[in-house]
Amino acid sequence: MSLSDKDRTVISKMIKYCDDISRLMGLYNEDFYRYTSEISFEYSCGMCLIQIGELAGRVSEDVIRDNPSVAWRSIKAMRNIHAHDYGNIDYSIVWDTLMNDIPDLKLKLAEILKDRP
Repeated sequence: MSLSDKDRTVISKMIKYCDDISRLMGLYNEDFYRYTSEISFEYSCGMCLIQIGELAGRVSEDVIRDNPSVAWRSIKAMRNIHAHDYGNIDYSIVWDTLMNDIPDLKLKLAEILKDRP
C-alpha cells in the first residue's frame, strides 16, 4: 500500500522530532543527571515527545494497522503523560524512552517511508 501525502508528511515530522531528541542527547552528553537537573534539557525532550505523540494521533488507521511493530498507543500515552500529568513523570522511564525507544522508533518510521512510494 502506498502512503498518502498526509501520512508521509506526518511520519517525516515524527522523524524530525526523533532527530531533535538525538541532537539534545548529544548536546547534553546522554547524561541522566543533567536530564533530571537541567530544566532546559528535560523540557526540550518533553516537548519533542509531546509533538511525536500528537503526530502519531494523525497517522491513518491503514498505516497503524500495517505497522504493528510501532507502539502507536504507547507513543500517544507518553504524550498524554507529558501534556496532562507532568507532575507524575517517572524520569527513569522517560530516560529509557529517550535512549532506546526513540532511536528504534526513528528506524521503524524511516522503514515505513522507504517501503512505500
